[in-house]
Amino acid sequence: MVFYPITRLSLLTITTPPNKSMKPSIAMLLGLFVLISVTTSRAQYSPHVDTTGAKRGPYNLVITVGGGISYYPKHIGIPATLEQTNNGRWGVPFTIRAMWYPDHRLLAGIETGWTTLYSYRGRVNGERARVYVSGVPMLLVFSMPLAWLSGTERRLTRRLAITGGTGAYLINSRLNYQGIVDAQEISIGWMVAGSYVQPVGRRVRIATELKWLNATATQDADFSLQLQLLWRAFSW
Repeated sequence: MVFYPITRLSLLTITTPPNKSMKPSIAMLLGLFVLISVTTSRAQYSPHVDTTGAKRGPYNLVITVGGGISYYPKHIGIPATLEQTNNGRWGVPFTIRAMWYPDHRLLAGIETGWTTLYSYRGRVNGERARVYVSGVPMLLVFSMPLAWLSGTERRLTRRLAITGGTGAYLINSRLNYQGIVDAQEISIGWMVAGSYVQPVGRRVRIATELKWLNATATQDADFSLQLQLLWRAFSW
């Protein structure tokens, strides 16, 4: 676009006497240069866009309920006075958890439930006696999906997660011998778990979770395999 006016000006300069056309040609050339400069500057200008304020994603409150089977791996201290003893290490645990799902990977929530720890029975002086011990966790838990290990959101690790927590356990003991005697004790402890989650709908998922519960003060522990239902209760 610049060369066309200059060529035209050159022809005018050749056909016109030098003493009359030199000053108008220089003026026209300078004016055209200023016009091109202003137009180019406006075309290259773009307003500044602030990209520091990232838009937050949706927040969700997810309720998890589940149950399964549990096993008590610790030593059971059966009194020596108990005869014809028989102990039980298997139980049926139950879990309820409320988790906050923010717009990043670290999830937080609370967990409670109920789990069988162990039981044993026998005879004392010919009469039946039975002891049953269970635990109620009250934990602050954190969870994180393992998708960040794979480098892509489409792999299997997108549905795998690790969960851990700490808090307290309410240990319940019941002795059934010539009557019923109940006792309770609070023990600090922790929990660690790994899970696989399978979506089945927009608001519902199913998970399988391996969990280790440990009450450190009473030296009780529980290993469980649970089938869980996850329901997205609220979104904002």
